Amino acid sequence: MDAPAVLACWRSHAVEAVDATVLPDGCRDLILSCPNGARPAWFVSDLPTGAYTVRSEVGDRFVGFRLRPSARIAEAPLLAALQARPERDEAEALALIAEHVRLDARLDEALQALTTAGGVQAARRQLGVGERTLERLLHTATGRPPRYWHGLARARRAARALATAEPLADLAAQHGYADQAHLTRELRAWFGQTPAALRRRADLLALLAEPAYA
Repeated sequence: MDAPAVLACWRSHAVEAVDATVLPDGCRDLILSCPNGARPAWFVSDLPTGAYTVRSEVGDRFVGFRLRPSARIAEAPLLAALQARPERDEAEALALIAEHVRLDARLDEALQALTTAGGVQAARRQLGVGERTLERLLHTATGRPPRYWHGLARARRAARALATAEPLADLAAQHGYADQAHLTRELRAWFGQTPAALRRRADLLALLAEPAYA
């Protein structure tokens, strides 16, 4: 893959009408939507604050390029170039992504600190920057504050750990939540499911295991 900003490529072709769940993963996707019988269109997804569903009808197709969290996207020129001839092959799309998307080293460093540190203030101290500096960097680059990134990283790690048989109270303590009730509130807010319900959803656990933030 010649576009370093691309974390993964994916395709979807609906053989029946379905509501697919999308979980917040800290990545924006460049997506080609090909509704059955309609003109294809490219768009860049937002950074959601919670789970949502996408309705696909029979025959709908999607092609997606998951961009790294630290990707800075020249969105308008990228979409204009793609939309000029929507049905491009993967190599052509990747070439345009390489031209219009770059990785931001400062942003990547900040996001990594928010992934590993015990909180936003700990991440700020680790980076050696002031509160306003970190807030400005994250908000300018992603439209989301530092607490979004720290909360999402922690929730994703805890949710992935549900694939084990570890007691929920132990998982809460291991991932920095005050108690099991705190873990439950946070996972429900981010993923629309309680920890117990998530444990029963192999499809959602598989989504959480895909390459993404944290």
